[in-house]
Amino acid sequence: MRHDAGRPMREEVRVPVPGPSPGPGDMGGSAHLSWEPASYWLLYVVALVAALVHWRLGNHAMAVVCGCAVAASVGLIVRLHRNGA
Repeated sequence: MRHDAGRPMREEVRVPVPGPSPGPGDMGGSAHLSWEPASYWLLYVVALVAALVHWRLGNHAMAVVCGCAVAASVGLIVRLHRNGA
């Protein structure tokens, strides 16, 4: 507790700051490592289907946007694969 000049005393709240994330061999870090590739693959599948549907319906601008999401997800999958996850 701290007392500033003229102000009533109050408790200080300390928020815990998370430390570095655990490595792949640690039990705490294995959960997020298994979800990361799955999320990139889900993005790939959904964006690919969306791009094809938008293209077929004539909404070419949205098909291009979804195609960019496909390209980004492929890049993330390749990067993750190269890093050994």
